[in-house]
Amino acid sequence: MSTRRFLIVTLALMMLVAGCGTKKDQDTKAPAQPQVGIIDMNKAVKGHPKYNQFLTLEKQANTIAAKVEQAALAQQNQSNQTMPEMPQGNMAELNKAFEQEYNEKMAVKQKEMNTRLATKEAALHKTLSEELKVYSEAVDKEFQPQIFNLQLKLKTVQLTKEETTSLQGELETLQNQYAKKMDEKQAQLVKQMEQSMAPEQAAVQEELGAYSNQLNQELSKQAAAKEAELAVRSAQQATIPDTTKLVDDDLSEQLVMKQQEMRTLQDSIIENIKDKTGKVAVERGFDAVLTNALVNVSGVDITDAVIAECNK
Repeated sequence: MSTRRFLIVTLALMMLVAGCGTKKDQDTKAPAQPQVGIIDMNKAVKGHPKYNQFLTLEKQANTIAAKVEQAALAQQNQSNQTMPEMPQGNMAELNKAFEQEYNEKMAVKQKEMNTRLATKEAALHKTLSEELKVYSEAVDKEFQPQIFNLQLKLKTVQLTKEETTSLQGELETLQNQYAKKMDEKQAQLVKQMEQSMAPEQAAVQEELGAYSNQLNQELSKQAAAKEAELAVRSAQQATIPDTTKLVDDDLSEQLVMKQQEMRTLQDSIIENIKDKTGKVAVERGFDAVLTNALVNVSGVDITDAVIAECNK
């Protein structure tokens, strides 16, 4: 801790003593002007008998800190000269990268296969749709005149209840036969499409499986080569002396202890100055003591008196 830091800490005490002086009994007279003492903490600290001891500790701590920094730089330079190039990443990261590459390439291949199947299916669907259209026209030609004739009779001819029921039965039968023929044809065409697409789908799956195996083999070879490279680098690294310890433990411990001594001495000096300031304030009957006159007040400087008390 530097001297500047020491003094900044002491200046945090804006009012060291308040109400220190002895008060006279209150009377009817107007209150007297408060008696205020002022102390220059910078001067008081530097005039303290133990201040030179603090400076000595600070100098010793700075010397040790410089040695620690020099040792760290020396060790780091040695490390930069002797350490081989470290492997980039690790096998987990490499495996993740190869897996991602596999998934991306398989996705592209799958899309290509799906496009091929979709093209084949669209062409077949067009052919079967034409067939269904021709068949539908033939069925319409067979059934629609009969259906139309029965519908016309039911709407225009005066029929008995029995005749109406009979005609409605015939109409329903014809409509059911028409619907059945169309449903059967559609089912036939769907089955035909499935049968026609099955070999193509099987071929696509086989090709996709072969591509997957080939891709796996290629990426496995690359992964094995990379793993061997990392193994070689790790072996090289194992033969290099450990240079990761950049700071001497003994020097670091010395520095910590020296800094602790400084803090202890600092606290002792501040407490002693506060005690002596209080004593002087009581003896002189001051109501308060301010540090360094940071506010616009008039007061008596008691710095020298406090220093004298500290040196007794």
